[in-house]
Amino acid sequence: MRARLVRWLGPAIALLLLLGPAAGAAGVLVLPAESRSPGSEHLWVGQAVADLLPRDLEFLGVPAIANHERVRAHELLEIPDVAVARATSVRMAEAVAAQRLVLASYTVEGPNVALALRLLDVERGTVSAPLNASGALVNLRQMLHGLAWDVALAGPYPPRRRREELGQRDAQVPFEAFRTYCQALRPGGSARRLELVKAALRLAPGFDEAQLELGRLQLEAREYGRAAEALGRVAAESPAARGARFLQGIALYELGRYHDAAGLFALLAQQQPSAAVLVNQALAAARASLTNPRPSQVLRAACELEPGARELAFDLGWALLMEGDGEAAAFWLRGIVRQDRRDLHARVLLTWALRRAGHAAEADQEWRAVMTLAPGYEAMATQDLGRRFERLQLGELMPASEARSDAELAASRSTRAERLLDAGDALGALGELNRAVLLDPYAARTHRLLARTQRKLGAADKALAELRMSLWCREDADVRVELAQVLLDLGRVQEGRREAAAALRSDPENSAARRLLEAK
Repeated sequence: MRARLVRWLGPAIALLLLLGPAAGAAGVLVLPAESRSPGSEHLWVGQAVADLLPRDLEFLGVPAIANHERVRAHELLEIPDVAVARATSVRMAEAVAAQRLVLASYTVEGPNVALALRLLDVERGTVSAPLNASGALVNLRQMLHGLAWDVALAGPYPPRRRREELGQRDAQVPFEAFRTYCQALRPGGSARRLELVKAALRLAPGFDEAQLELGRLQLEAREYGRAAEALGRVAAESPAARGARFLQGIALYELGRYHDAAGLFALLAQQQPSAAVLVNQALAAARASLTNPRPSQVLRAACELEPGARELAFDLGWALLMEGDGEAAAFWLRGIVRQDRRDLHARVLLTWALRRAGHAAEADQEWRAVMTLAPGYEAMATQDLGRRFERLQLGELMPASEARSDAELAASRSTRAERLLDAGDALGALGELNRAVLLDPYAARTHRLLARTQRKLGAADKALAELRMSLWCREDADVRVELAQVLLDLGRVQEGRREAAAALRSDPENSAARRLLEAK
């Protein structure tokens, strides 16, 4: 699949697509640490964990989800940026393709702080023993550096740098500047956060992470000129440089400086391609009337990297219409409308594409549907590609937009586990089922499959426990028969016969229960 990108994007970018991982590759998701202390004075510590730990992991060569991308995932998935239940956190991890979750807590007593981290393996559903650190609060960064090293050692990606190098990166940033910056990361009013970031920069003018956050806040406030200027001050060699350049490209786009934005995103794509970078490069190129490569070619490459992403398909339809290819645009936009018939912008673009392709009758039918849903769209009957219908990506991480419920995700895992079990892979099935139980602990089917799996692995006592949990979730005569059979196999005859009798009472036609009772 990726080999075709050579024809579209040229050897330089295509080689990176073939060999290098895209930004935001699956790795570690760090949630804000939960406070075990009363009051709100030290809530910034939780934000410090969520911000510094992934930065340290990336520095060590361990893929991790940046804190600002985690916050954006909360928004896209419509999950409040507060302490969440474990099942919800697992759901977030799946949405951003994280392999491990860091669940942390802390306690502050006087001038000291104690931290405790646990690693949750998303695939296996297992939780590690705690990683602990404690000491003076002013040494929080050093403690987090040490914990990042421990997390790196506990995973599949060995550190690429020495432990001593971690502390050297922020040695010039005073503790007060770091604390003020972390206070600005807490959810709340943008005006308060903006003042805190500016205060942090007054204390440490070279604090690139604070400079990046300043640009992000100004971008959110639509102060595009100031945002572009602030983001441009992040040094090219800084670990924060890529995030700053990405956001600077968005600011330039919003300022109408499309050539500059296209060039900036193209540079990011050459360094390390991602679907979001390619999308923004293509949209800027389309607005700037650049044709080498064609925007639609770049967008097809983005769709190859993120198959099934509806926003990308929409932008590809828009770009094809900008290029005058109504037939191809209609092909992509029809799919969007089939998935969401209330996507009015997609229906308007589809109408324009159908008219461009010469399908007048279908275009008229589509336009009648638009008018039924939104009579106020009457002015859009005539094609006007100057309208800002395109969907710019505001971050490189692209969480699954069609988020499913925990129960649906659990059911999917259970189905996969059943296939593995039928194929003889009991350990693989166990990992899937542990994951499913975290998402939906009240699914009777999952517990029944866990019982089957534990029996295959020779753990009869665990199988009994899972069968009972299945029955707690939902009474089922067949499950009770399975429970009776396990008890009989263990020599617990009276208990087994009692369960078989109970199954027969609830289902008098159950032949399996009758056979167990009639057996000597």
